[in-house]
Amino acid sequence: MTARPGGASRASEKDGLDARSFGSSVYGGRPNFALARREDAEGATLALYELLPDEQAAARRERLERANRRLAVEPFASVFGDSSVVEAESWSWTDWSAVKVARLAESRLRSILPLIRESLETADVDPGPATGTGNGDVFLPEAVGVRLALAFTGVKPIQRVDRMRAFARGVARMSDEECYYWHAKCRSPSSPNGAKALRTLLTDHVK
Repeated sequence: MTARPGGASRASEKDGLDARSFGSSVYGGRPNFALARREDAEGATLALYELLPDEQAAARRERLERANRRLAVEPFASVFGDSSVVEAESWSWTDWSAVKVARLAESRLRSILPLIRESLETADVDPGPATGTGNGDVFLPEAVGVRLALAFTGVKPIQRVDRMRAFARGVARMSDEECYYWHAKCRSPSSPNGAKALRTLLTDHVK
């Protein structure tokens, strides 16, 4: 593994939006990923979503279905329509989808909370709405979203807490370039074992 990077580009405007902080210039600087924390009587869950135009989300789902893999796609408004955070109100999200990466709770969520806090703080994003209590939404810079997508996807099938934590620490040590490489590998229909290979790489030393 290479040394931990300095992180995603930092926002230079504390009181407003700086498109550069999200790094998604293809779509006018809008965020590519968002976290949704929901809490009820049964406890807290944290879901990571990738944000895509409806057509792209539908095309990806079709490609994965041909490879016998499933993809949960929801209208943006059904997940973030009531969100009051500035990113939800600063762009038009009509004809956009929220593609669920994974939803975590209990030990799996606790195992990656340090990674979430560190990743968001490095990018000058307040982690409180995602790591505190109650309901909250956090829109993410692309590099942070890619890193957390690896963590959410990889930790989901792990049963042992020590392996969950080892996996999260491994993702934290990866460079941005490594994260983008593995993200592409894990989401590709032609690479069904990408996430498994990454879990082996980061947790095989835990006996």
